[in-house]
Amino acid sequence: MLGFSPLLQVSTFGAELSSEACRDLGFSSNLLCSSCDSLGQFGLHGIEPVCRQCCQEEARLELRKMYAGAILEVCG
Repeated sequence: MLGFSPLLQVSTFGAELSSEACRDLGFSSNLLCSSCDSLGQFGLHGIEPVCRQCCQEEARLELRKMYAGAILEVCG
């Protein structure tokens, strides 16, 4: 747990961190919030708030738009 002490010192309650700050803390820019839910299984409850500030919500099925097709035009 000592390796995570810089994470525990971050105090930006409820605010999102910049992508640079999250990267410096070791979080991927593609981090999904569902991954933060799993931290407790590994005894990492202390970094969950920071994880939540760096994660992206998954798109919900009902919010997605489906199209019948698309046309890709390549200009050269």
